[in-house]
Amino acid sequence: MAHPETPEALDVRPLDTTDDAAAALDDYFAQQDEDEPVDDDSPEDDAPEGDEPEDDEQDDESDEPETAIDAPVSLNAEEKAVFAQLPVEAQQAWAASETRRNAQVQEATTKAAHAERSAKTQAAEAHSKAKAVFATQLAEFASHLSPQMPDAELARVNPGEYIAQKAQYDAMKAQHDELVQQVAALGDEASQEIDQAFIQQRDRELLAIPEVANEETRGDFFDRALGAAEALGYERDILLRDGNATDFKALVAAHGWKQDADKYKALMAKQMTRVREAKSAKPNAAQPLGSGKARAQVKTQQRLRETGDIRDAAAAITALG
Repeated sequence: MAHPETPEALDVRPLDTTDDAAAALDDYFAQQDEDEPVDDDSPEDDAPEGDEPEDDEQDDESDEPETAIDAPVSLNAEEKAVFAQLPVEAQQAWAASETRRNAQVQEATTKAAHAERSAKTQAAEAHSKAKAVFATQLAEFASHLSPQMPDAELARVNPGEYIAQKAQYDAMKAQHDELVQQVAALGDEASQEIDQAFIQQRDRELLAIPEVANEETRGDFFDRALGAAEALGYERDILLRDGNATDFKALVAAHGWKQDADKYKALMAKQMTRVREAKSAKPNAAQPLGSGKARAQVKTQQRLRETGDIRDAAAAITALG
């Protein structure tokens, strides 16, 4: 069914900026405030029993047709009139169809806006890179146009000619210096545009990450990323300047892996401690290889130092063997 453009038609536009998303959220909360529940102590509850309507009037009112749901706002006046005459099931089907259509229009419009923005970004980036290449070429060309200072020997042989050539050199040198400055400014401008385009693209990609889009979890996300970067030897300034969304996501993943590894190592160390303690606590438990022999050597040597007896010396030698 065709939908002529009327003031009542739904104005569909993409939520492709942070301001639009914030505005939509404000509208949502405003709508929630308007939908506050009505006070239970309504005037109708305080009406005297004698003022209750007759049963016949209630039956008449119950027989009046009612629209079960509101007509979609995307319908025009004529379509809304037809909508009101339909059975409830037909109204629900039509409303569901309008909801799907509006969602599809919203999605298509948003995708088109994103595609347009991406195309503009790519075009601007290509222009900036071309400008940077052009500035480099101009700088190379200008280096070959640098004027030459007149020969100092000419000042001794022909002072007048030297003065004339020196004046010409000074004028050409001033023009050349101005050209070099303009070329350098062009290169700086191109570099700034490239950096700005990179930052904007990176910010858009980062905001597509749910943890970054949520202000409550954003700080923790970057803390984990920078913590992993420090552990891996990355320089913080370089990462913040040149790192893209993929780099930050990889660092957060690495941080999670490190935490899991640390937990596993701590768990295994605790488990091995329990195993060693359990073995030592058992009666007649086997001791580590060589532990009894070492204790016997210590005892015999200590006894030899105390007594100096030849038999203790023999026992000490036997223990060493």
